[in-house]
Amino acid sequence: METLQMKEAALVYLDRSGGLQKFIDDCKSYNDSKQSYAVYRFSILINPCDVVELDAELGNHILHHPLKAARVFQSLQTETQINIVLKLTHLPALPSYTLDLCEFPLNYASQRFYMMQGIVIAMTTITKYTQGARFLCSDEVCPFSKGFQYVRVHVPGATESATVRNDFLCSLCSSSLQEDRKFRVLGDKQIVEIITTKMFHAFQGDSKNQPFRFQSLGIFLRDELVNKMKIGNEYKIIGIPVCVKTSQTALCVEANNITPHTAKVPSGISDNFRRLLSLTLSSCWKFTAMLANVFASQIVAPGTYNLLKLCLLMSLVQTRDCNREREDWLDILVITSDTLLVDRVSL
Repeated sequence: METLQMKEAALVYLDRSGGLQKFIDDCKSYNDSKQSYAVYRFSILINPCDVVELDAELGNHILHHPLKAARVFQSLQTETQINIVLKLTHLPALPSYTLDLCEFPLNYASQRFYMMQGIVIAMTTITKYTQGARFLCSDEVCPFSKGFQYVRVHVPGATESATVRNDFLCSLCSSSLQEDRKFRVLGDKQIVEIITTKMFHAFQGDSKNQPFRFQSLGIFLRDELVNKMKIGNEYKIIGIPVCVKTSQTALCVEANNITPHTAKVPSGISDNFRRLLSLTLSSCWKFTAMLANVFASQIVAPGTYNLLKLCLLMSLVQTRDCNREREDWLDILVITSDTLLVDRVSL
């Protein structure tokens, strides 16, 4: 009875949020392609707050048991070839939904959504992964040797071998299953590494002189999320932590949604800057010279490389754009005796 109530709530939410109409539009696009797929993927945008107001149990499943919640929406139709993917708009602003990259141990065993924030420091090229595959029973007499009885799809946190491998057995006759490769559906995959903004404190010095270490976190981007992040930019990421075992065990996150994060900065000029400007109005260069004198004081001693720092300040003023996605220039202060290193950086 509870499952039936959640199904009804899911259907009502799709109707109210426009999800049913989007489902119809996606079906039309698949129909226009004139191509047969083993899996037809549909993304549903979910606002957790709206779902909780409609049905608390369904909302709890979406937030804490996302795989079970996806099966509830999946059960609204009977076709095995339909793969429903839930995309969350946000998470509640509560500490229990935040994954702090500086805390240890990280809670990666719960298989639920968390929100994390960090700066992209590395990324891979786009590769392919298996969204879904069709398997047939190897026994030609078996009824499951044809049709779409065995369709496997990727779920968050699963590896490629969980979707495609050669040791699956038929549930009817226990014969081995063979993949029908012409129905394999491929998607795009990209891996990025993020690190917390607290790592910048290491470059400013630590008064307590205590050892510390910051660990980057791998983020899996799939399908519509690939190429949505750029190195050096900061993002908020909603995803499910997973433990990936390769040559060594590593904690990664299967991204569900990403949004650029812009740090809040004062909208006006501080009183100290205004006071300094008023005291230096007698000279057209005194204010600028004082700024250049103290610029980058954490890296070089004040009063050194003033001309270089002045050029950097002017470049920052000229290239600064409110939309960080459109910035084409990166200002770097490099101090070294190795000119080859500078040449490589400039490239």
